[in-house]
Amino acid sequence: MPRRHASVPLPDNVFRVKKPSGRIYYYYQERRGRPDHGPLIRLPDELHDPLFWQKLDEIKRGGVGPSAGTFSALVAAYKSHSPYGKLSPSTQRVYDTCLARIIEAWGALQVRDLLPKHIYALMEANASTPAMANMIVKVLSVTLKHGIKLDYCTVNIARDIEKLEEVRAGSEPWPESAFAFVLENAPPLLMRAAVLARATGQRSVDLVKLRPADRRDQGFDMLVQKLSNERHWVPLTSEAWRAVCAWTEEPMRPYLNIEGRGINEKKLRDEWFDFRALHPTHIPGDATLHDLRAMAVCDRRIAGVAHQQIADQLCMSLEMVMHYSKHIDRAMNAKAGMREMERPENMDLKTVYNAIENRKA
Repeated sequence: MPRRHASVPLPDNVFRVKKPSGRIYYYYQERRGRPDHGPLIRLPDELHDPLFWQKLDEIKRGGVGPSAGTFSALVAAYKSHSPYGKLSPSTQRVYDTCLARIIEAWGALQVRDLLPKHIYALMEANASTPAMANMIVKVLSVTLKHGIKLDYCTVNIARDIEKLEEVRAGSEPWPESAFAFVLENAPPLLMRAAVLARATGQRSVDLVKLRPADRRDQGFDMLVQKLSNERHWVPLTSEAWRAVCAWTEEPMRPYLNIEGRGINEKKLRDEWFDFRALHPTHIPGDATLHDLRAMAVCDRRIAGVAHQQIADQLCMSLEMVMHYSKHIDRAMNAKAGMREMERPENMDLKTVYNAIENRKA
């Protein structure tokens, strides 16, 4: 049975050592502490790295390199000879976590022997976080698709697996009063971030890269990192365009900078959290810059822009656009329905209420 250390399960014969610097190292040793102990073997430093489980499998088999046709071998091939290297660092971290769980479950299993019941069992093991369980299936499907090209398997059985239902609160638009407060009172960095986020509907990781040099035809040429740096042009409204063009900045310098130096996504978030904490009466405690993506969508829906047009404007999936706009869509549909009820030919429906109005107290 796996041993546990600090609530993290470790395989048999694996232990970790925490150095004074705080860094943790993992080792493998059979019969540790006994006179006939086995050799001490260093393992990769990250428990969620697929290479950790691949190395452990190699040690147990007494060989070098993963067994041919296994998931350990397929994962190694996928990471070495596929679009994996083109993923953003943040996406790679998510993929690495999923691939580690796949190897932990089926590292020595022949890819051709994988059955739907195996996948559902792994999903059940991760059911406490449905989003992660579904992401594992997604990453598995991507990996198997690559495996078909390399003759590890002939079908992608992960493609038709039923996903777990996820409870998605999602981003919600700020109150207009909060947005106005930020425009009037926030430091220039956060004021600009709010304008750009609402005007373009893009994530912070892409906003921090925007420069005057990226302006074109009342919009911005962008590289959307979440989509593997896909090129996209985002149009701005005339009002937003005038606001952006009024900012004086060198052509190649990002609009979001501190004393002329560009910043990263984390620094922008930290600056926002600090400012939000100082103004709890004006800004909701859970308001994030990411929420402005939802405002960008709702602005367009209120203006009558169709869902697919918004998707093309903001480089979002149609599903995401409809997710962000579902509340405003319901309200708009409800109001449209009331206008129908108020048509002259439907006035008879008000008879009962007229009777109440004419009733004497």
